[in-house]
Amino acid sequence: MLRLIYQIVLIGLCSMLFGFAYNTFLIPHKLASGGVTGIAFFIHHFLNVNTGWIVIIINIPLFLLGIKYLGKKFILLTIYSVVVLSFSLKFFPIHALSNDILLSSMIGGALYGITVGVVIRSGGSTGGTDIVSLILSQKKNMQVGFLSACMNLLVVGTSGFVFGWNITLYTIIAIYVAGRAVDMVYTTQNKLTLRIVTEKGDELIDALFHLHYRGITVHNAEGAYSHNPKKVLITVITRFELNETKHTIKTIDPNAFVNISQTLEVMGRFRKS
Repeated sequence: MLRLIYQIVLIGLCSMLFGFAYNTFLIPHKLASGGVTGIAFFIHHFLNVNTGWIVIIINIPLFLLGIKYLGKKFILLTIYSVVVLSFSLKFFPIHALSNDILLSSMIGGALYGITVGVVIRSGGSTGGTDIVSLILSQKKNMQVGFLSACMNLLVVGTSGFVFGWNITLYTIIAIYVAGRAVDMVYTTQNKLTLRIVTEKGDELIDALFHLHYRGITVHNAEGAYSHNPKKVLITVITRFELNETKHTIKTIDPNAFVNISQTLEVMGRFRKS
């Protein structure tokens, strides 16, 4: 229950910050963020319809897609995020905090990416292309921010014809910064390989298995100097799980030797979460 309350509060705050960033850094300079919010911005520009209602309408079919691949809890948190975001877009006035379009594109993109990353990390999303990116990330083992940025190119290209290519270049900056920020915050897709040399193999295997439910490969070994029997444990985790894993290893065997390396790609069965 406490975990759920924490998720609701954090997602709500981040969704409000998303709306604030969008109305104060992006919309005043006609910087389309891409995806559903970018489409909503175009409709708002031509029809003067509030972007909040447009975001909700476009997200409905994407919610149905998310239920199938990402689960009901994810979609419920996503719906909550989108509702808060939509009301935030209606609540915060469209007013530029800075007349510097470059500064606005960078700060707006950073806030946009950070809030999206935190929401996804908390078990939900801000809807739109986030849902599609998460599904493709699970299927193709690619970074969420990168996928989202690629899908936003269509909206960015359209903005070039509508608002001129000068604005489009600043929009590309905002989307690039946002994509990098998402991948910095949401690190689940980044994999690490751990090679652990320990004299407490059985205890550590049991603890790690219950911690992440990951597969572990075990090799028998012997210390070259001490000639003591050891076990070498090899497993793959996400970067998000690293701190908790390191704490578990230190608690059970403070003398364990651990080699941590970046993993480019994982093939075969790998539990995503």
